[in-house]
Amino acid sequence: MDTSPEQRGIREAIGHYAEGMRTGHIETLKEAFHEQAILCGYLGDELIAAPIVALYDWVGGNPAPAVSGEPFDCDVLEINITNRVATAAVRETDHHGAVIDHFHLLNVSDRWWIVSKLWDTAP
Repeated sequence: MDTSPEQRGIREAIGHYAEGMRTGHIETLKEAFHEQAILCGYLGDELIAAPIVALYDWVGGNPAPAVSGEPFDCDVLEINITNRVATAAVRETDHHGAVIDHFHLLNVSDRWWIVSKLWDTAP
């Protein structure tokens, strides 16, 4: 695993995301996402496109895996970095199955933030 400062910063942002989703802690999720982040993806055949607050609302309205005892896993598959921008592919698995998240990240004031979350069911 690459241990460059960029890789560590990106993995830290993704770690905040994973922990926030696992525990249902909105404040932890907010440590991952830029305040102007967006999300866009599919739940089944339904297209979801919204500002990041929609994810916070969804997480707050559903039982977290840490509380329900349901399985949850989040594995980084790939990270690509171009100076101050990056992409990361992440496999997220829970009791509904697996999705592949594609995160777009920006380095703002020496900190990596997720600015968009795109996802679809895993093949």
